[in-house]
Amino acid sequence: MPLAAKLFIFSLVCALPGIDLGWKLLQDNLGANPVETLEHTTGDWTIYFLLLTLSISPVQQLFVPKWPIPMHLIRRILGLSAFVYALLHLAVYFIFDMGLDIDAAVEDIATRPFIMIGMTALTLLIPLAITSTQGWQKRLKRRWQQLHKLIYPITFLGILHYALLVKADLFMPLLYLLLFGILMLLRQFKLPRLR
Repeated sequence: MPLAAKLFIFSLVCALPGIDLGWKLLQDNLGANPVETLEHTTGDWTIYFLLLTLSISPVQQLFVPKWPIPMHLIRRILGLSAFVYALLHLAVYFIFDMGLDIDAAVEDIATRPFIMIGMTALTLLIPLAITSTQGWQKRLKRRWQQLHKLIYPITFLGILHYALLVKADLFMPLLYLLLFGILMLLRQFKLPRLR
C-alpha cells in the first residue's frame, strides 16, 4: 500500500472521535447536556493525542520492527490531531458557552484561571502546528527541536486545565498526570530494545 494511502487511513482513524461526535450532534444524541459532552470529549481527545504524541519516542526506542508509517509522520499526525481537537474544544466553548460574544469570552478567560491555562496551552500549540512540516524543520534547523519541546509544558497545562475544571473528581487528571510523568521519565533514559 502506498505511503499516502497509509497516512490517509491513519489520519482518518485519528478523526473518528470527531466524526462520531459530529454524528451524535446531528442525531441529537449527546445526552442531557450536549454542550458539556462536546466540551469534555474534545478536551479529553486533545489530552489523549498529546500523550500519544509524547509516547512515540519511548515506543521507537523500545521496538525495533519496521513500522508501516515512519514514526516522525505518526508523531506529526498525532500532534496535529491534538491541535485540531483543541481548536474544536475552543470552538464549542466560544460558540455555545459564550454565544460568539468576544467581550464575554475575554472577560471569562481573564477571570477564570482554568480557562486562562487552557488558552495558554492552545496558544503554545499554534506555532507547533504551523511548523510541523518538513520544510519548517529544514528552515528552523536546531531551533525546530527547541520549539517543539513546548509540547511538554503544553501537555502539563492541558492536564492542569482539566484538573482545575473538575475540582472534586481528580481521578482522570491524576491518571493523565501519572502517564505524563512516566513518559517524561522514559525520555530521560536509554531504553533497551525489545525484539
